[in-house]
Amino acid sequence: MKKIIAILACSLTFVNAGLEDNFKKSIKNIADVEVEVEFKKELVSFPSMFFVIGKTQGGDIFPVIVSKDGEYFIGLSNVLKLSNVDTQMMRDALEKAQKEKEQKDSKVLSQLFGGFLESDFVYLKGDGKNLPTKIVVTDPDCPYCREHLKNVDAELKEANLKLIFAPIHQKEAFIKAQLIMNEVAKLDAGDTKGKIKVLEKYYRDITLDAGQLKTDYSQITKNTDKIFQTGVIKGVPFIFEE
Repeated sequence: MKKIIAILACSLTFVNAGLEDNFKKSIKNIADVEVEVEFKKELVSFPSMFFVIGKTQGGDIFPVIVSKDGEYFIGLSNVLKLSNVDTQMMRDALEKAQKEKEQKDSKVLSQLFGGFLESDFVYLKGDGKNLPTKIVVTDPDCPYCREHLKNVDAELKEANLKLIFAPIHQKEAFIKAQLIMNEVAKLDAGDTKGKIKVLEKYYRDITLDAGQLKTDYSQITKNTDKIFQTGVIKGVPFIFEE
């Protein structure tokens, strides 16, 4: 996606083919990314130009303005003086594309998390009744995940939390995640405070001893692979409301 954004500011020469084919081929040739045209419409302000929404295989969407004859495309810019009609059209198209992406992602995530066992999660019961449940994809060695954990008490006032580990750091992060799962499994299901203490124990910089380094963390590896294979989740922490 970064590669795509980087080239949108430049004008590019297309081969003499259809607008969509040229658009896709140019992105592929320059950024080595497969894209599709999600939406296109001719501008009122510039009849020789089309507003196009591109979409990567990973589901990311990005707006661009493409010439009618397919000779070049440029990124959106404040330099372009667009009519209110064009501005509204772009806004509506982007909102529609984003909504469709969110609906598709939500379906994928529901299927993904529904395929895990309860034993794959660390369940933290919220402080109220009839609270929603949020799934948190997390990593003990992720700085942002550690910050998120610091606010867990406040979050539990608004929702139940189901933590599942998908480390993006080194082997030690996988081991820490497995050690958390092993220790939490020994606690009572309703011992939320005890579970938080276990999390806090490992969500910091510590040196694992020789025995801990021998921990079998295949469960964490399997879950991590399954989570990132969807292409929807690309980093942590990631939060999804059931």
